[in-house]
Amino acid sequence: MGRRLFWFAIGVGVTAWLVVKGREYYERFTPKGVTEQVEKSARNARGWVDEFVSTMSSAMDEREHELREALGLDEATVPVQESKHH
Repeated sequence: MGRRLFWFAIGVGVTAWLVVKGREYYERFTPKGVTEQVEKSARNARGWVDEFVSTMSSAMDEREHELREALGLDEATVPVQESKHH
């Protein structure tokens, strides 16, 4: 009797797990589920792009500051003289 109850409980547990997973997969492949997955992927991609642009922008600003400092461009601004062509 104990073995039968054990295997019955295992069967109930496996069946419940399969039903839950089956619903998840079914809902994932419905039009609504596909739309939600596409939106989630788009949000993730946008976040990655925003982070990339932010990092790139700050790195460019930092490098520009380093170059200006190395070339002495921040010390004094020298007016640019226009040449006259006649």
